[in-house]
This record gives sequence, C-alpha cells and structure tokens, in this order.
Amino acid sequence: MKKTAKYQTWIRIYKLLIFLIISLLFLLGTLLPISLFLRILSGILALPFFYITFILTYSLYQFSAFGGNYQSKIHDLMVAKVNWEGEGKILDIGTGSGSLIIKLAKTFPKSCLTGIDYWGGNWEYSKAQCQQNAEIEGVYNRIEFIKASAAVLPFKDAEFDLLVSCLTFHEVKDKSNKTEVLKEALRVLKPSGEFIFLDLFADEKIFGDQKKLLNDLRKNGISEWKSYKLADEMNLPKLLLNKKVLGNAMIIIGRK
Repeated sequence: MKKTAKYQTWIRIYKLLIFLIISLLFLLGTLLPISLFLRILSGILALPFFYITFILTYSLYQFSAFGGNYQSKIHDLMVAKVNWEGEGKILDIGTGSGSLIIKLAKTFPKSCLTGIDYWGGNWEYSKAQCQQNAEIEGVYNRIEFIKASAAVLPFKDAEFDLLVSCLTFHEVKDKSNKTEVLKEALRVLKPSGEFIFLDLFADEKIFGDQKKLLNDLRKNGISEWKSYKLADEMNLPKLLLNKKVLGNAMIIIGRK
C-alpha cells in the first residue's frame, strides 16, 4: 500500500493541551469545597483559557487535511502567484513539514529546491518528516533540507532565483527586529529574482508600520512589489480571521 505524506499544521498540539489542562484545572476549582469567592474567581479565570483552547482547536481542524485543509489551500495560493519560468534555485524559509516546498517541486520540475527550518523541540515538525514526505511525493532527489535560523541564512549573497516563506518571520526568536529577518532573506535573492512572503505583516506590534516596512524593503534593492490581504485573496472561515490567527495575514510579492 502506497504511503501518504503527513503534513503537520501550524498549530502546536502541546500548546493546545497546555491551555486545555489549565482550563480544566480552573474549572475544577469551581467544584472544590472552598469559599464562594474563590470558586467564582476560578470560573472567571477559566473563561479566557477555554476561549483560547477553542480557537486553537478550531484552527487545527480548519488547517488540517481532515478538516478545512486551509493550510494546503494557502500554499496552493502562494504557488499560483509565482510568476517565474521555473528553472533555477528555490529557497523555502520555514519549511515546516514540507508542504509548500513539495508543491513547488511538483509545479516546477526543472528547479532545485532548498528548505530551511529551525525545527527543534518547540515545534512538531522535523527534518526527517520533510525528507520522508518528499520521498513519498517523488521529489526527494531535488530538495535539500537544512536546519538553520531564518535570522542567519547559511547561503552566499544572491544565490536563489525564488524565495518563499509562509508564516515564519514572526516566529523567529533570535532576532527581535523582524525587518532585519526580511533583509537577511532578501540578501540571498538574485538580482531580478522573485519573492513571495506570507506573514502577519498587518500586525504593527510585530512588523511595525506597513509603509515603513515596504520602504525598508525598497532600500534593500526591491524594484517592485505588491501586497494583498490574505482575506481578500481567498474565502476564510470567520474565526480564522481572528487577529490571533490570520486576521493580520498579508502576502507580499516582489522582485529584486
């Protein structure tokens, strides 16, 4: 029987379980033989944790293949927006479990691809899982997976023809200034090369003012760009438009 590739979603199960356990502990507090004030307080404290648990559970379902499959749909949208002849080198920054880079490998059979990710214990992805998925999908011989931080890419200047990244830059912990992470990505892009980035660019707490962000990109050699709200590009369930999920998600497409 042919194996099926397994792609993890962006939702970390262990975080969901942590919020669920905290919710249940506070709920249990409402049943303990303690003062009425403490029981009411425990119930009030349980509410935000139950809400977060619900949002995470709903998001997990919508992103998963067994639910709404929106993770795959978002990756399909990104691939469809690539305006490139298909011969050259592609870099996927934050490759996760390999879904986006494998779609690109299938779409552009003459390309050579590299996927980088930090992986590690904080995530439920792994390099081995990426390699297995690529092998199952028949593109293993054209993709190299490398463990690295998006803050310090292990590549020469102007090495890639196409850069893609999906919901990665805001997660980079070893560089507080996310604009610097974007600049590091653009460093490895060839002149006339294309990039397609999807992230929470509308969240000013993470990326600052959008106009300043785009001006900073222009100063780093970007000759043209367009930006789109993800919600304007595809129909998303209302709860996924929560600002804690995809409400601030934007796609920036440009060329060096």
